[in-house]
Amino acid sequence: MLRELKIAFMQNYLLLKNSFHLKIVILLMLFYFESSAQKNESFEKIIPKITHYTRNDFEADGQFWVMTEGEEGILYFGNNDGILIYDGERWQKVALPNHSTVRSLIKDENNVIHAGGYNEIGIVKKKWNGTYYYHSQNEELEIESENLENFWQVHDFKNTIIYRSFSELTVLSNKNTSHIKANANFLHSGIVNGHFYVQDQNTGIFEFDPESFSLQKQFDTSIINSSIVAFLPSQNIEEVLIVTKSGELFLANRSTHQLQFLKSLFRKEEQEQIITAVYFNGNYLLGTLSSKILKLNRALEIDPGHSTFDKLSNSTVLAIYPQEKNNRIWALMNNGIDLVEFDSPVSQLFDNSSIADIYIYEDILYLATNTGVYYTPFNSEDFSIKDLRFKKIPDLEGQAWSVTQQNGDVLIGHDKGLFRLNNFQPERIGSTNGIWKIIPLKGYTNQFLAAGYSGLYPLKYESEWQLEEKIKGFDESSRDVLQIGSTNSLWICHGYKGVYKLKLDDRLDRVYALEHYTDQNGLQSSFNVNVALYNDAIVFTTNTGIYTFDDETSKFTAYTPLNKVLNPKLNTRKLLQQDSRVWFVQDDEVGYFETEKQGSELRKNLFLNLKGNLNRGMESILPLNNQQVLIGATNGVFLYNLEEKAAQSAKTKITGVYVQGKKQISTSINLENNEQLPNAVDVLRFEFAAPGLTPSSQKEFQYKLEGVDTDWSAWTTNPFKEFTHPNAGNYTFKVRGRNYMGQTADETSLSFIIPHPWYQTTLAYILYIIGLLGITLVIVKLVNKKIEKERQKEKLAAHKSKKLLELEIEQLKLEKDKARIKKHKEQLEEDNLIKSKELANYTMLLVKKKEIFTDTFNALKDFRNSLKTQAARKRLQEVLFNLNQHRMGEEYLNVFDVHFEKVHENFFNQLKEIDPGITKRELRLCAFVKMNLTNKEIAPLLNISTRGVETARYRIRKKLNINDESFNAYLENLANAQSI
Repeated sequence: MLRELKIAFMQNYLLLKNSFHLKIVILLMLFYFESSAQKNESFEKIIPKITHYTRNDFEADGQFWVMTEGEEGILYFGNNDGILIYDGERWQKVALPNHSTVRSLIKDENNVIHAGGYNEIGIVKKKWNGTYYYHSQNEELEIESENLENFWQVHDFKNTIIYRSFSELTVLSNKNTSHIKANANFLHSGIVNGHFYVQDQNTGIFEFDPESFSLQKQFDTSIINSSIVAFLPSQNIEEVLIVTKSGELFLANRSTHQLQFLKSLFRKEEQEQIITAVYFNGNYLLGTLSSKILKLNRALEIDPGHSTFDKLSNSTVLAIYPQEKNNRIWALMNNGIDLVEFDSPVSQLFDNSSIADIYIYEDILYLATNTGVYYTPFNSEDFSIKDLRFKKIPDLEGQAWSVTQQNGDVLIGHDKGLFRLNNFQPERIGSTNGIWKIIPLKGYTNQFLAAGYSGLYPLKYESEWQLEEKIKGFDESSRDVLQIGSTNSLWICHGYKGVYKLKLDDRLDRVYALEHYTDQNGLQSSFNVNVALYNDAIVFTTNTGIYTFDDETSKFTAYTPLNKVLNPKLNTRKLLQQDSRVWFVQDDEVGYFETEKQGSELRKNLFLNLKGNLNRGMESILPLNNQQVLIGATNGVFLYNLEEKAAQSAKTKITGVYVQGKKQISTSINLENNEQLPNAVDVLRFEFAAPGLTPSSQKEFQYKLEGVDTDWSAWTTNPFKEFTHPNAGNYTFKVRGRNYMGQTADETSLSFIIPHPWYQTTLAYILYIIGLLGITLVIVKLVNKKIEKERQKEKLAAHKSKKLLELEIEQLKLEKDKARIKKHKEQLEEDNLIKSKELANYTMLLVKKKEIFTDTFNALKDFRNSLKTQAARKRLQEVLFNLNQHRMGEEYLNVFDVHFEKVHENFFNQLKEIDPGITKRELRLCAFVKMNLTNKEIAPLLNISTRGVETARYRIRKKLNINDESFNAYLENLANAQSI
């Protein structure tokens, strides 16, 4: 500390040796160093927690310019898209009427949020339903005609609101507006120690007088070659530290009205710029164009070794909003927002690898990781983040499992084998690969066991380390080993095969007794069993609770003292006892409880950020003291501060209530008054937040609907609650919040009424009673009438029974007649079938005879021509004449007609009705077609040629207007219709 003071003194002495202010400045700087030393030391020792907010969170443009904090912790951000409002759970975007960028935001003493954009001045208000909106004041302030362009800054100064644009200061006081024009351009304004300063380009620095509403020149700026980005306080109330865009520092003295150049923070070739600067807990923080946030140390120099802000998500910091009461700052960047917390109970010390073991020896922190072994100087009582510079031990790349100290040597269990560190250089011990860890043996001197991938190895120390041959009789992986007292017996838990109990001989070279325990020996499962010591008792943690071993029954039995504290339905993987505090890992959650306190409350909330990131089976927990603990995870090492801080004042807020009815339309409800809701509510949704709690910590809420619930609900991370189909009645919804840092938010409540529907009112019930009485009288009359009707029914039933008997008799008679008719019909059908067969036979006989007669007649004619004598020819001619006289003629066809009419009654009449001009010859042709005779068979019957049959068929089809393909079907349907 003294060395730093001397350096600072000499530097400032060189700067000010020609100034008559030298003595004053020296005294002030010494006073400044003494007063801020304690703050700076604590600042440097803190590893802040940085939370990133991206476009996925706020769903707006990524560029932020300004920020202010409203009532009860509501945050307001000026953005290119307007004003973003964050209540800790939800973001709401409020646009200005002209959709301009918002660069000015301030909360006045009446908790009114003032905002300014391009030619826009207004305030942010909240509606009755909890949503926010922008109210423009241009018209009421009569500035709508002014061309003021962008309002770059706004200040709340002595009952006035002052907006700065390049061209003027717009001063609002009691709804009156004053305009103070710039000589050139107003480049920057700020308030320091109760004074309002504004830089007028190439003119000077002016102070605003709230009495006369005028500017008074305080400083000439001829020596300032860049625009000012900040007016900052110094330790002397009469002096102001000025920071310029180019990184130059000036000291302005109100008494002398002089500016004193102090130094330039950047070399010309660096091409860096300061965009913003703030005073925070005794430090100056500078937001830069490309170097994130720089901190000026006590000598007003950029701290080159300070890595506090290295993990900011963007290099360009446009604004810094300090919250000194909460010991945190907001960094508003070119693309997103980062919250930097210096009071967070958790700090990440290392993030390069997955951690398997943590060990501290002689103020050196060692980490065994999947990429090797790292180390850094570390003093848990007085460490600085400057000192946390992890280095990697060479030649130990790959998976390291453990780090321990034995006999003054640091030993490394590694996938490559066992190593000893000599001045941070590894020296191999033995040639065995795959060593988990080293176990010192009680009852022996300088004798250890090396637990390996495939068994146990004796390890001795006799001026040097010696790793001997593997102990015979056991070849399983031995990562989890516990010696039983000071005996030669060991418990070894295998992750998949269960539990082994080994007995070693005195020379430690072989196993002479081995017992294997699985789910057949009292354990519900042989998987994920681990062994640990608890209050000098050996216990086994499993997926189904915690057990101990009963030597008398050789069984594992439930260990009640721990099962009462740790839920046996959860998977307990690790137990570590430190005095009266017991650390555990259960269902991927880290926690601890105090054995000396009643109730043994489990404290897990602080460590919930580790859930899902623990190195299963290799969880590493290293308590440093009662207030600090180091925990390793797959994403690095975390330092937790267990000190319980004073509760932060916060209140839970109901941010929205929505009702959804049968039409599936969501309606907002008034949060300011007791609201009477519709009587037909399908879904009632409450949304809530706790903006006063630390934004970065996960929040939980507990709620109760009085009128329905008797107890508070379980804690939930959901910032809303929905009730479906609530009944009519008077209700009060209550909700309260907390976060994982132990902070709580006071409960809030909202009362509302769901009215009864009209059919549940008193008048409705009176009408129901009257109606019931009337219905009763009607029912009595109806019953009497029904009885009378029943009597009449009985009489009618008797009469009907008699009639029914008579009808049954008639039915029997009808059935007999029906049977007789059916039999007669069958006989007729049979006769018709016989006649059809006879008709077919007769027709075929006619065809056959006609063919024989024709063939014989033709043959005789041919024979006549062959006769040579005239007498023979004459005789044969007589025979032909007789034959022709007796050829089959009309009488045979008439017989056919009679038989056809018997089978197909009225067939010919049907055709005549269709076409009265049809001839008898055509009727017969239709009959022959109906009987499926071919043209060749029809021709001799009609004494015409086959060609003539085709011609006759064509003429009939024309008369009947049918085609050839459907001619047969037509005649068949005609016959069927006739039969029907």
